[in-house]
Amino acid sequence: MDMNQYMNMFVEESREHLQTLNRCLLELEGNTENISVLDEIFRSAHTIKGMSATMGFTVIAELTHEMENVLDLLRKETLNCSSEIVDLLFRCVDTLERSVDNAVAGAEAEDVTDLVQSLKAIVSGDKAPAPTTKAAATPRAKSTTSGISAEPEELPIELNDTDKDIIAAAQRQDLFAMHLFITLDKNCVLKSARVYMIMTALEDFGEVIKTIPPSDELEKENFDGSFDAILLTGREEEEIHKRLMSISEVINVDINKLPDLNLAAMAVSAQPTTNTQPSASTVAVTGKPAAKKTDEGGDRKLKGGQSVRVDIDKLDTLLNIVGEIVINKTRLAQIGLIHKLGDLVETIEQMDRVTTELQTIVMKIRMVPVGQVFNRFPRMVRDLSRELNKEINLVIEGEETEMDRTVIDEIGDPLVHLLRNSVDHGVEHADERRMAGKDPMGQVRLVAMHEGNNVVIDIEDDGKGINPDIIKKKAVEKGIITQPEADKMDANEAVRLIFAAGFSTAEVVSDVSGRGVGMDVVKTKIEALGGTVDVDTKLGLGSRFRIRLPLTLAIIQALLVKVAEETYAIPLGSIDSTINIKPEDISTVQNKEVFLLRGQIIPILRLDATLDVPRDKEKTTNEDEELYVVIVHMGDQKAGIIVDTLVGQHDIVIKSLGKLMTNINVIAGATVLGDGSVALILDVGTLIQTS
Repeated sequence: MDMNQYMNMFVEESREHLQTLNRCLLELEGNTENISVLDEIFRSAHTIKGMSATMGFTVIAELTHEMENVLDLLRKETLNCSSEIVDLLFRCVDTLERSVDNAVAGAEAEDVTDLVQSLKAIVSGDKAPAPTTKAAATPRAKSTTSGISAEPEELPIELNDTDKDIIAAAQRQDLFAMHLFITLDKNCVLKSARVYMIMTALEDFGEVIKTIPPSDELEKENFDGSFDAILLTGREEEEIHKRLMSISEVINVDINKLPDLNLAAMAVSAQPTTNTQPSASTVAVTGKPAAKKTDEGGDRKLKGGQSVRVDIDKLDTLLNIVGEIVINKTRLAQIGLIHKLGDLVETIEQMDRVTTELQTIVMKIRMVPVGQVFNRFPRMVRDLSRELNKEINLVIEGEETEMDRTVIDEIGDPLVHLLRNSVDHGVEHADERRMAGKDPMGQVRLVAMHEGNNVVIDIEDDGKGINPDIIKKKAVEKGIITQPEADKMDANEAVRLIFAAGFSTAEVVSDVSGRGVGMDVVKTKIEALGGTVDVDTKLGLGSRFRIRLPLTLAIIQALLVKVAEETYAIPLGSIDSTINIKPEDISTVQNKEVFLLRGQIIPILRLDATLDVPRDKEKTTNEDEELYVVIVHMGDQKAGIIVDTLVGQHDIVIKSLGKLMTNINVIAGATVLGDGSVALILDVGTLIQTS
C-alpha cells in the first residue's frame, strides 16, 4: 500500500498533537497533580504512536511507546511527577518534532537510544522517585452544583457509530462532549419556540450533534416537555447551565460530561491503534462550532459537524476567482447605469447580494484563530527564561481572535523576535526586580483583540523600559541622526529610533538592553503585511509594542476619492468620517497645517502635494470653495486628508504592486475598478506618520 498519499495528513495531525503535548506539559509543570492533563498527554502520545506505526516510522513509534509507559505510571499515581521527568518529556517532544521534520524531508531517523533508555529506567524504578502510597488514582469528586456532574457518565442515550466517531474526534481536539437533559414547564404553550431559544443559546457554546427526540419531532412539539441533547463544546458546565436556566419556562437542566471514547477504545484493544491511519476528517477546532441552520421557520437541523483539510493554494485560487467576480459585478453595474438598462440594474442588485454572501463565506473560510501562532510561545518563553535564569510569567489573552491565514503565516517571526527581546532585555533578573521594589517574577503579556477591520496584538512587559536619552546618544554615534536633530526630539520620537535601519548592533545590545536588535526587520515585515508597529515605554515600568494588522489582505471595503484626474482608495476601516471645511478654517502650528474638530486639533495632509499629483495649470481655485476632508485614524492618532471629490464606497480587490515597487510606503497596493482603470490603495498608517 502506498502510504505517501497519507503523508500530508500525518504531518498536520502529528504537529497538532505535538503542540498539545507542549501545552499540556507546561500545565503539568505548573501542577504535577493534574490528572486530566496527564490523560490528555497520554492521548496525544498514543495517537502519534498509532499514526507513526502505520506510516512505518518505527523510531517515532518506539519513543512514544516508552513515553506511554511513563505516563501510564503517572496517571495511576504509582510514580511521582518530578521536574526531572517533565524535563525528559520535553526533550522527547523536541525529538519527536525533529523526527517528524526528518520524515517529511526523507532524512535519516534521529537516534533516540538515550531517551528510550532514560524512559525505561524510570519505568523500572532505577531513576524514578519513590512511589506514592496510592496504588491507583483517587476517583474524581463530583461537583456540588445542582444539575451538573463533573464526573463523566456512561453513555446516556444510544449513539450510532457516526455519532461516536464525531465525539471521539472532538475529544481528541480538546472539546468536551456533554449530555444535556432539559425539562420545560408543564404549562409551556409554545414548546417549539422554547426549543428554538435553547438551541440558539447552545449555538453560542458549541454544536448539538444529536437530540432525542430528533429535531423534526422537536419542531412539531412531539415530545412530553423533556428532551436529551449531545453538545460538543470547549466551555464549562456551569456557564452552560446558567445560560439555559435563564430562559423562560426552562425549569431544569442536567448536564454530564460523556466519557472519553478514545480512552474507552484503548481499553478494548490489547495493542491499541497500532494500525491506525490518520483520520480523513475531524470536527472543526473552533471551541464553539456553530449549529447548522435551515431555511424553514428559522429553526435549525441538528447535524453532526465535520470539516475537511483544504490546501491553502486552493483557497487562494478560490479567493482570486471571487475577486474577479467582484470586479466584473462593479463593471456591469456601471454599464447598467450609463446605458439606463433597468432590467440589468435589477439583476445586478440580486447578483450583488449573492456575491457579497459568497465573498463573506470565502473570507470566513480563510480566517483562523491567532492561537495557532500563540500556542508555540509558552514553551519558547519557558525555555528562554530558564536559560537566562529569570522568573517570567507569560500571560496570553485573545487567542481566539481570528485573522486571514496569509497574515497568520507571516506574523510568527516578528512576534518571536519581540517576545525574545521582552524576555531577554526587557524583564530584569529577580534580584534587580527586588531592589526596584517589584515582584521577583516578571510578567510578559501577549494580547490579541479586534479593533474595527484590524487586529491589534500587544507584547507588553513590566521590565525596566527604554531610556530615550541612551537611544538618542547611540543613534548619533551610529550616524543615524545628527546631534541637532537629537536635541529637538521628544521622548516618543527618540524611542521610535529603535525601528531605524542600522540601529541594531552588538554595542546597542549591551548598552541599550538590546531594544532595537533587528527591530527594523520587524517593522519592515509588519508593514509588508499592511500593518503598523509602535512602541510605548516608561522607565522602570516596562514597554508595550503594539502591532496593527488588517483582518485580511484580499477583499475590503474602501472609499474611492479623486485628486485631479487620479482615483485613490482609502480602506473604510481606517476612516472616522468625512467633512467639509473652508480654507479659513485651516491654521498653521509649527509649520504644520491643522484644523479644529470637536475640540481636537487634527493635522492636515494635502494628498495632491504628498503624492505630487499633476494638476491642470489653467484651472483656477476658488478660495471660498469648500474642501473635502477624510478623517482617518491609526489607533489614537488622527489626520485629515484633503481630496477633490468623494466618489463613493466600493468593495475592492487588493492587488500587490509587485517586487519592483516595494519601497513606495504611502501605497498599500492597487485595485481594478469597474471601468477597467487602476486605483492605488493608500497606506493610512504611513500617511498619518507623515502628517
